[in-house]
Amino acid sequence: MNPTTKPDSKLPLKHLWARFGALLGDKKGVGAVEFAFVAPILVVLYIGAVEMTVALSVDTKVSRAGNITLDLITQATSTSKDELDDMEDVAASILAPYTPDNVELVYTAITINAAGDKATVTWSWANGALIPPAVGTDVTAEMPTSLLIADAFYVRGEIGNTHNFITSIPFTGRTMSSLDLTETYFMRPRLGTTITCDDCNT
Repeated sequence: MNPTTKPDSKLPLKHLWARFGALLGDKKGVGAVEFAFVAPILVVLYIGAVEMTVALSVDTKVSRAGNITLDLITQATSTSKDELDDMEDVAASILAPYTPDNVELVYTAITINAAGDKATVTWSWANGALIPPAVGTDVTAEMPTSLLIADAFYVRGEIGNTHNFITSIPFTGRTMSSLDLTETYFMRPRLGTTITCDDCNT
């Protein structure tokens, strides 16, 4: 009679370790796994770079539009509502090919008193539904201290434009769909000491 042999209980464990070792040594599909981790990051970085590049381009055009329109106004000794209305078309042409539908323009003539310590509104104009500051409004607090010169006259130009992103920006911590771009400039008259606008604020 053949003696009965006991099964080796260590065989299943050895077999399990062998399969685990083979799994660790199998490099198939590693590239696909790495790509799955890296691809979303690359896509987000690419979209972010495109959005920021476009936003910077729009911001540059907004700044240029604000500067050029105000420069045109200060080249004359007088202006009017119709001429200021035309500044919308000038700004739109500068902002092209980006949409000018959201452009906001405000022009305010400011006079400094003889003591050089108070600035008041002489006339103002704004496009669309914006309400410009009323004549006589004290805007001293809104003036750079370096511009508080006795008997000086300035025209302040304010321009704003809402830039809509192509996509939302999730990596900023909050969903962003647009960006408000604004610029403010102060210029003195090129000819004479003041610029009048008889039909502004009427």
